[in-house]
Amino acid sequence: MRRSKNETRLDLAGLLAHGSLRGTTPLYLTPSSGLVESVVLVSQLEEIRQVRPNTVVVLSPEMGSGGWLVSAALRHAWERRASAVVVAGTTYASGAVGLAERLGTTLLAADGDPAALALALSAEIGAALSVVDAELARVVRAVTKDTTLGDVLKTISRELDGVGVLLGYDGVVLASAGIPPRETDEVITVEVGEANSALRFTLTASVPTSGVHNLRLVRSILEVATPAVKAAWLLEDLHSSARAIPTAAIAELDQDLDASGAEFEEKHRHLLNQLGWREGEHYVAVWFRGGRVQDNRPELTAVLRLLWRKVTARSPLAEVQGGWLTLVPAGDQDASTQLETRIRTRLGPALAELGLVAGLSRWQEDGPALALIVREGRLAAESSRSMGPGTVLGLARLGVAAATSFVDMDAVALVAELTLPRLMASPDRDVIITAVAAFLDHRSSVSLAAKSLNLHRNTLQARLNRARELGVRLDIPSELLSVHLIAKVLQRSLQD
Repeated sequence: MRRSKNETRLDLAGLLAHGSLRGTTPLYLTPSSGLVESVVLVSQLEEIRQVRPNTVVVLSPEMGSGGWLVSAALRHAWERRASAVVVAGTTYASGAVGLAERLGTTLLAADGDPAALALALSAEIGAALSVVDAELARVVRAVTKDTTLGDVLKTISRELDGVGVLLGYDGVVLASAGIPPRETDEVITVEVGEANSALRFTLTASVPTSGVHNLRLVRSILEVATPAVKAAWLLEDLHSSARAIPTAAIAELDQDLDASGAEFEEKHRHLLNQLGWREGEHYVAVWFRGGRVQDNRPELTAVLRLLWRKVTARSPLAEVQGGWLTLVPAGDQDASTQLETRIRTRLGPALAELGLVAGLSRWQEDGPALALIVREGRLAAESSRSMGPGTVLGLARLGVAAATSFVDMDAVALVAELTLPRLMASPDRDVIITAVAAFLDHRSSVSLAAKSLNLHRNTLQARLNRARELGVRLDIPSELLSVHLIAKVLQRSLQD
């Protein structure tokens, strides 16, 4: 873009120095030179209200016949962010100059016919636009040579002198190229996809506010590049869908929970060979899922596949019943841990925005059967849902605590309301619940529980006695599991 910016970018300083405005008399010039993208000859005051920003407003001789009309035109031009107002040289009033200065709007006086000036300026803008058309055609040829989304975005960024370009969905960055955006950048966004399409991505350029770029040209480049962006994304999604077929098929076949891993692998040996599964190698199953089964919308599959490329492009992501599944090679425990960390770091915020969670199977030395790995990943994802969107959790960290994820929390809270009414109505309920939970967390050790709460042992003992007075049965072993569960559910409600 730098090759033609001087040809395609028109501003007041250049037009006054050697362009069609060089014959005008500056009555007031703003400190900075504004862009000029269009010109309009105004014969009625209402017409100014329709002009676009960066427009030179030329007043007809009739409009400039009175000082109040010029003043009104200046106010309307200022509201519309016009580049300048041009009046006939013999009709301006000194009062209008003062108003132009207060509004910060350039005011020029034409020595000749304002209509002729508008015509000459229009021809100059048209010539610049023809250069823009040639520039856009060249950009189209450049981006259509690229076959991957990353290469298309890099080409667009390169054509815009390296500015940050990104593809987004609902506030989530899916892919990017160029210099990362800054808070002071001018953000230009165009939609990728048809108006009636479920897939509504956005292509955004973050342009420095230094004034080097013609913002209209930047937008035009984004608009002509969107078909290439969409084509590259669709091609990659098509390839990902084809590569994910074996993974999706395995997830669908893995419905017999009584079948052993060996039986499953022997029965589906051909399919496993297609997947690239090799006996004795280690894999980790990664499941993504939302709050409801119906969250598997087609656009989410496309979005997730683009996001997944930030983690790895070698393991395809398949849309399956209840979520999305992928199998990632992991040669050792460290590789499994690093995978979980990478997903949390690179995808955690995006998953939170999309209302999704991720669960990972455990890494085991003996290399468990494929069916078991898939089930573990699904179980971890199910458990992650109770912890809120954006959670990334491996089953290895959950352990047996995963069981509590499948408890109906609302039902447990209702049981507490019905069976422990005095506790629930007590004004010191919150501290009692916390004391009971800590006591049972530490295997009924008052000393350890008091230490965890940073309390004196006697203080905690008093609160436990208070809990007994309110109907909490802490001395009946057969009821401790239920009391502990109620305490943990109520404690979670306190945190919410």
